Amino acid sequence: MNVYAMAFVVSLSFAVFAQSEAVVDQAPQNFEKALKSGNPGLVESAIFLTVKYKLFYPEKDTGKLVKVIDRLVTEGQTKCIRYKAYLASEYLKHGELLANVEKENYKDGDQFFRMLAHKLENESLVTR
Repeated sequence: MNVYAMAFVVSLSFAVFAQSEAVVDQAPQNFEKALKSGNPGLVESAIFLTVKYKLFYPEKDTGKLVKVIDRLVTEGQTKCIRYKAYLASEYLKHGELLANVEKENYKDGDQFFRMLAHKLENESLVTR
């Protein structure tokens, strides 16, 4: 990830979770741009931030983001993007799954997605 892309992602994460109403409302448009950027690191970070956004602001509409993420499930540039997009899609579409995730200030995207995968696997086993 180049320095400019990293700076963009860092500014997105700080801005959204600072909780300024104007910034929170603008976040989905910024995430959508990042998801469509073509930069794998930026896309992965945007997937992570989108799920965090929905975790902290469940009342906000993320419908457009879900559509972009759904497309990444099959068309993502890397296997990692496709896998993270799949996990994000499941959690964003099924609010009851996201309701079971503790609201913490997760900082490590990879660790966050491992936790989501583990929870999803356990949920699947319980519902069978």
